[in-house]
Amino acid sequence: MYKINDNVKLKNSNKHGKIINIKDNIYTILLDTNLKINVTENKIEKIIIKPSNTKVNVTYKLKKSKFNNEIMIRHQTVLEAIENVDRFISDAIINKEKRLRIIHGRHGGILKNAVHDYLRNSPYVESFNLADEYEGSIGVTIVYLK
Repeated sequence: MYKINDNVKLKNSNKHGKIINIKDNIYTILLDTNLKINVTENKIEKIIIKPSNTKVNVTYKLKKSKFNNEIMIRHQTVLEAIENVDRFISDAIINKEKRLRIIHGRHGGILKNAVHDYLRNSPYVESFNLADEYEGSIGVTIVYLK
């Protein structure tokens, strides 16, 4: 009856969320509070979430600020790191920086590989390479923007 991504409400409660997994008639629901629960089909009911007609005006000003051409992403998840690198590159472009340092650490290479994949596909990156030994070696990537 239900499928993944259906919006559901827990019966006899005001809690609602989205079905993220179904296995052996057990539904895993991700509640709006980011809590995951497992329930049977008789404990939930489907709800329809209608899009809001509210209009929102967004104003964004580009503001130059004191820009640091270096970012430290060590100990971040890959998702956090890539989001931060993306924002960092946007700020660098606004501030007309051409050379950047991304400190990802040297252990494991997971962040380094993710950052390098991101940089390879970025239309704003001219080139990148690992830093020289005096500048951080395999724990730092130097990026040159177009």
